[in-house]
Amino acid sequence: MNNKSMHIVVGVILVSMLVGGLTWIISSVNSDMQLPDLDNALAARGLEVAQQNGCIACHTLDGSVGIGPTWLGMYGKTETLTDGSTIVVDDAYIIESINRPDAKQVEGFENLMVRYFLQEEDLDALVEFTRQLAE
Repeated sequence: MNNKSMHIVVGVILVSMLVGGLTWIISSVNSDMQLPDLDNALAARGLEVAQQNGCIACHTLDGSVGIGPTWLGMYGKTETLTDGSTIVVDDAYIIESINRPDAKQVEGFENLMVRYFLQEEDLDALVEFTRQLAE
């Protein structure tokens, strides 16, 4: 086996381990998670999008500390950013944070989020879901 083939094999193994590990983490989080009551289909779709994209592996729904800020009570809250400025969490902030997670960093959290390329209707669903978690 030549060097290039060895690198490909090792790469495939590592990616498989990563995907398997993330799948296990997400399924563990989902099975232990108390799901919120949602009052419309758009918010329910937002929960699906959050589960499918692994968002809830880092953002808790119950107010507990996670890798990223909790989504419980997040919408409408004023957050302090690492540069000392503050921002109110609204539609625009949430969408920007998904599309460009390094644009504004909440104080106390590392910049670990990867960029997501979601359709507009999925972004709207996530926003509605987080809005309902604030009620």
